[in-house]
Amino acid sequence: MAYCLVFVNTNNGHPLLVRSTNILERNEHTPEIILNLLERPSDNQIPLALIGILTSSYTFSTKFGITLRSCHTDDCTIHFHQYNDHLLMCLLEPTEYDVPNECTQYKLVLLRTLFNMIIGYEYIDKISQTNPQKLENDLNLVKYYVDTILNDERTFSFGDLTQCADTLCGFDRNIMYSCLKQISDNLQCEHVSITLSNRIIASSTGWSRLTQAEQYILTLLIALNDYSNDILPTVRDMPVYLDSIDRSHNYRLLSIRVLGQVYVSILCSATPKMSEFESTVDRYCHSQTEHIQNLNSLLYPRSFHDNIIFDHNVQALIYVNRQTHFCVSTLEPTKTSTPLSRTIKKHRYGLLKQFYMEIVRIDKEQILPLGNINNETKMNEMYMLNDDDSQIEHKCYFLREQDYFELYVLFDVNIPTIALRGIAKKTLMMLRKNL
Repeated sequence: MAYCLVFVNTNNGHPLLVRSTNILERNEHTPEIILNLLERPSDNQIPLALIGILTSSYTFSTKFGITLRSCHTDDCTIHFHQYNDHLLMCLLEPTEYDVPNECTQYKLVLLRTLFNMIIGYEYIDKISQTNPQKLENDLNLVKYYVDTILNDERTFSFGDLTQCADTLCGFDRNIMYSCLKQISDNLQCEHVSITLSNRIIASSTGWSRLTQAEQYILTLLIALNDYSNDILPTVRDMPVYLDSIDRSHNYRLLSIRVLGQVYVSILCSATPKMSEFESTVDRYCHSQTEHIQNLNSLLYPRSFHDNIIFDHNVQALIYVNRQTHFCVSTLEPTKTSTPLSRTIKKHRYGLLKQFYMEIVRIDKEQILPLGNINNETKMNEMYMLNDDDSQIEHKCYFLREQDYFELYVLFDVNIPTIALRGIAKKTLMMLRKNL
């Protein structure tokens, strides 16, 4: 069964957008609608009868003053998120995914933020009542990004799970912050960021004040404007709406690829012109070309500078700083001359993601010391072995310090279990010095 999103008009039960992860697995990125079960019978399609049942169930409960958050079948959990009075998002999640509820709810928040940012809440609210057919056509703009959010193996990002901004680790940020400040002062713009792929190198105070969901979607929009051919255009001027600032005002997201995977982006209004933005970026970044080139080669795709050396038993990790709301992760902790295959990356990503979600689930349970029910305690360490037919497939370790610093590590299966804690402690100590 597919991981599926249905965006439906509750007034008439008409689906405006349906996306399924099965489409991604089969690489069908065509704009055709996938609903006509009679014309195109396949496992990618959602029967109109099922959509009708989902809509009527939610509407029926609402009329009796009940807010339906989710419901369950033997093999599926359906999550509901009311977009407005007459639009509803339904996320169908296979039970086998075993995703904690707060992770799924945040995915719905990301999808809502995406719709609002690209199309605009007020526009969607108005046109959904006056011209739903046009809205259905307009939603074609978000399909590619919706697919990426539903299938995060595209970016191997953990920002949606941790609800923190993806960043990089182990390099001197002062040079990039200096470039950023000069660009910001020259253009008199308070929302500026420099990113490497979908990870933040440096960002202004104004950019950091955006919601975590907005920062995640913005970096997604920038990263997916990724041209590997230098002949193709490397600039973008994209209209966006920002609910945290003013949802009725249309902003511009200007992005320039400096080199490699490094982008400079700003949020602005009518000014500056793209030509002025390009010349400003060139003026302040040109002198740092060598430094930027080094960042691109040293940090992509590992996300850590070469001066951070991990134990050879570490296969993948996530480090989260809840104080600064940044996270950094890698599926290639050991730099080699031959990059890892995508198959190995997907396997490591799946294991680490599963471990993270298991810790979240356990962490949300009430763990109370005996005899003192008023003093809630947190789980700060845990290791997990995955046994399949008496054979251990992988080993994981979780470590938290001072309530803010969290480390999730996927280890090589051959490491002695007794060594997990010591290596995790040393790794967290090293990462805290760098982020």
